[in-house]
Amino acid sequence: MDETVTEIDTVDWTGAPLHLTGVRALKNPKTGRIRVLPYDIAKAEVQTIAERFGILPRDVDSFLMILAKPENFKEGEVLYKYHLQKLLFYLWKELGENGYGESLPRDEFIAARNGPVPEHLEDDLKRFEDNHWIKTNYEKWGDGCQSKRIMLTKDGLDLAKKLWDSLPEPYKSVSLKVKERIYPLCPEKVRHLVHEEYPRYRDTYIENDIE
Repeated sequence: MDETVTEIDTVDWTGAPLHLTGVRALKNPKTGRIRVLPYDIAKAEVQTIAERFGILPRDVDSFLMILAKPENFKEGEVLYKYHLQKLLFYLWKELGENGYGESLPRDEFIAARNGPVPEHLEDDLKRFEDNHWIKTNYEKWGDGCQSKRIMLTKDGLDLAKKLWDSLPEPYKSVSLKVKERIYPLCPEKVRHLVHEEYPRYRDTYIENDIE
């Protein structure tokens, strides 16, 4: 099977008609028949939504995790950068375990000493600040640690809420579940949790993530 792209007329998660372009597909070189996997259609829908809001497809994940507000949480902020790094990692993993595969565009994760971290997150946060979507400041915590606090601005909050309302429900429910579970954990507990649930990171994730 050869990889190609195609166009599809479908419906979005609300049932409204939707025309998607640039959908990844597999083409049989002998018959010319094209096969499209469901998660590639879902990913193309998210990419279309991202384009509508003038953001990169991988930005969707960050906006979801910063905005998500489980009960008794504060809306529109992630207290420290290490929280966001591991929230994004667990969002990817939980979507896969819930049957959504790679349907949500994401950054690549580097197996760093402080655990799996999104490759472009630092550049993305700077771009978010330059676009006045977030504001950040360094705050001290623990025993002399200092980390970046991330908060949506008014413009960022408006964008994030419109984006949230446009996305299929499963992405939002998984985001809430991940934030409720991972966000309250300290760096050491997060490291032990990743070691337990994803043993492949045991040899590389050797330092607590305190960024």
